[in-house]
Order: sequence, then C-alpha cells, then structure tokens
Amino acid sequence: MSGSDKTVAFPLGSAPDNPTLFVFEAPIDLMSYLTLNRHITSNALALCGLYDGALERYLKEHPHICHITLCLDADYWGRKAVVELTAKYEGLGYTVDIQEPAQGKDWNEWLQKQHKPQERGR
Repeated sequence: MSGSDKTVAFPLGSAPDNPTLFVFEAPIDLMSYLTLNRHITSNALALCGLYDGALERYLKEHPHICHITLCLDADYWGRKAVVELTAKYEGLGYTVDIQEPAQGKDWNEWLQKQHKPQERGR
C-alpha cells in the first residue's frame, strides 16, 4: 500500500540463544514450514514479498543472528531472489543456506500435499 513501511513484515518468535533466522516470502509459508517442522524453535521472518528491507531491519534489531536460511518460493522469482540475497548476505558475513519444498512452488502447497483431508464415510 502506498506509504506503508516495507521494513516491517511478519516476524514470528524470537530465540535470542539461536543464531539462525528462517526467511520466507509470505506468512502462510512461514506458518506452513513450522507446521511441517515442529521441532524447529528458531527465529522466523516473512518478508511479505521479495524486498529485503524487513530482513535488513530484523538483522539490525537481532545482532545475534549469523546464519540465514532462505525458504523462498520454488518459482522463477523466488529462485532469482535466493541468488541475489545469498550473494548480498554472504558478502556481509552471514552464512546462508537454502531450503525449497520437496514438491510444489511453496511451503503451503507442500503442507497441503502432506496433509490431505480424509474423506468421511457414508
């Protein structure tokens, strides 16, 4: 929206003792990923798009983060952003990993494939 602050996105949780940040395009993908990976207790951020202003802000506000895991969509734009963000943040001294869903274009689609509702009997 015009005039909105693009550096404020959708952070979920804060684990000050964990140096890893998981980064997603959308809040639904962040929540889907954490549903699929319930054992993860870490810092997570949805950019609400592909602009990394929210990531820059989050890293400034959480200086203990030194490892970024990019969990962006497995489509053309998500993969392009992964290449650009990896180069940028590795250049700034962060360790960067990449995770893509095993199937589908994003984590919500993968979650839906994993949790198909059972049909009710007649």
